[in-house]
Amino acid sequence: MIIEARGLAHHYGPEKTLSDVDLVIDRAGITGLCAPNGEGKTTLLKLLAGLQFPSAGELKVLGHEPRERPLDLLQRLYFLPSEPHAPKWTPTKIAHYYAAFYPNFDHQLYRENLVSFRVDPNKPLDRVSFGQKRRAQLSFALATRAQVLLLDEPTIGLDIQGKDQFRRSLIAGTEAGQTIVIATHLLSEVENVLDHLLLLADRTIRGYVDLGQAAAFYSFNLKPVKPPYGDKGYARRVPGGWLTVHADGRPSNTSLDLETLYLALTDGRLVMPGTLQTPLV
Repeated sequence: MIIEARGLAHHYGPEKTLSDVDLVIDRAGITGLCAPNGEGKTTLLKLLAGLQFPSAGELKVLGHEPRERPLDLLQRLYFLPSEPHAPKWTPTKIAHYYAAFYPNFDHQLYRENLVSFRVDPNKPLDRVSFGQKRRAQLSFALATRAQVLLLDEPTIGLDIQGKDQFRRSLIAGTEAGQTIVIATHLLSEVENVLDHLLLLADRTIRGYVDLGQAAAFYSFNLKPVKPPYGDKGYARRVPGGWLTVHADGRPSNTSLDLETLYLALTDGRLVMPGTLQTPLV
């Protein structure tokens, strides 16, 4: 088992940030963790990384309890925060000091990543833009070859070229057998590389959706006018008309749109068949 949570909860004093979280991830792939702001995305990643401790429930990552921070887990897991600290060092020096913590670190891949992301390996990070810092940090994270890679809003600060290279690097990572969890509220920037969508709302998990099966089950249609009242589905105003999603087997005239599916399954309360979900209990 890669990640397993049962009855997981977390509180900041009297305030709940997560409640009754059940989740099983048992195979490699890329999962998008999506939720409204303040609903616990970052908290869940920090719990998985052992940087925060559960208030209740059970949590295991790669067979270990993250709160114990065992060496075997720390060597096989990497967490990149949304705004991580960047040492006043060059990317080359950072790898010289920190790569040794990760037995699978690939120095050749790191150099290739820096070239692909257009990062100067010999320029201190305190002399570059936030976007350049982010590219350097992603280059390192992807080169760790950690079995579990947790990324919090990884596309912040990236331009179009940077986002494209990030998606390419993600695909290469999963081909190497990594489990990657990306917390984001910008699904459109990563939807083409996701295998699963983890829905977090009201501080708990609503579902873990297999996107390959979802594309075959749900119907997406672009219509010039809003569907009539009583139409059993979800409709969203988009450029060119109304984008609808249904779970009743009707034919589609457009492809799966991940943001619309997320809204339909959360705000719209569209049905989520159990066959589309990894078992959560």
